[in-house]
Amino acid sequence: MYDIHETCVIVVFVCKVRGFLGQPQLDAALTGMDLVIIPAGVPRKPGITRDDLFKINAGIVKTLCEGITRCCPNAIVNLVSNPVNSTVPIAAEVFKKAGTYDPKRLLGVTMLGVVRANTFVYHEEIFNVSR
Repeated sequence: MYDIHETCVIVVFVCKVRGFLGQPQLDAALTGMDLVIIPAGVPRKPGITRDDLFKINAGIVKTLCEGITRCCPNAIVNLVSNPVNSTVPIAAEVFKKAGTYDPKRLLGVTMLGVVRANTFVYHEEIFNVSR
């Protein structure tokens, strides 16, 4: 597990989990990985436009994907960083430039947004006091 914000995260899996913090440990975190899940980035907050979000998250995705090309070029990459429809092409270009691009190994994960949207609608319907 690698954290760009250098915070402690506890995860329980039926597998070996190692913790890494910050840019200096990125290569160590990625070396030998078969699967890389990138939920990295900042969430969209009130007042932040999609363009602002893209600029921040695009840089994070680019840096992580450059690390993937160096340390685990054959890994399957699940990209959750928003906006997914814009960050997946960035990852693809980084991999193409390095000669490691395989469209079967780069996946944009959008289900998180669907779950959030469904939760929002649920709360609006159930807790709407104006009815």
